[in-house]
Amino acid sequence: MWEGARNLIDLGGLALRGGGATAYERVWRSAAPGSMTPAGWSAARAVGLTTVVDLRNDVEREGVAVVEGVEVIPAPTEDPDDPAFLEECGPWLDHPRSWSPNAARYPEKLAHVFAAIAGAEGGVLVHCAGGRDRTGLVTTMLLALTGVEDEAIADHYERGFRGAADHPGHGLGYDPATGEWVSAPDEPWQPGELDAALADRRPVLLEFIRTTDVAAYLAAAGLDARCVDRLRSLLRG
Repeated sequence: MWEGARNLIDLGGLALRGGGATAYERVWRSAAPGSMTPAGWSAARAVGLTTVVDLRNDVEREGVAVVEGVEVIPAPTEDPDDPAFLEECGPWLDHPRSWSPNAARYPEKLAHVFAAIAGAEGGVLVHCAGGRDRTGLVTTMLLALTGVEDEAIADHYERGFRGAADHPGHGLGYDPATGEWVSAPDEPWQPGELDAALADRRPVLLEFIRTTDVAAYLAAAGLDARCVDRLRSLLRG
């Protein structure tokens, strides 16, 4: 779709509760877009991309492309130097089990993410390093707010997880044993491992969806009703 893009997925075509589906070419998700070619960026601009929301931490954000007509907004979802965060979420950064404590700890960070999405003049690309975990949290919340069916959200998450598995070694990972950030291992999943990992994550993700009132969370985090309504309607019609 966009030359050089990794794990690129359009959030369109997902089943809505009550009928219908999300609109295409409004919001995309991906791995870090550093491998995108000039032709890839031109294709993205041609379908309306105006804003990139970069969920990576400062230490990961190197060599960010400057593309005419595209605004890049740094919007980390976590603080990698926060010992309390690392203790609570560090062992689960590649698992939806970290999402609830992450959201509870950093409402102001997630408010910034969603304000950036809502304020975009055109299409939005949301990405982290691999387009799996932090991107999974943000897109899951956006899809839940939009009214996408729970199982469709879970299927979408699985697609992003499998897409990240196709491109191993996508950034830094936290090693709970040493308490240090290390380069993510460049090792492919073994047969059966990926399916087992997703089977473990799916019920946790569904529980997160069913117990998280995204609109109330964002309002409590400081987003006004107009912004929340904009997010709710972004992928509709």
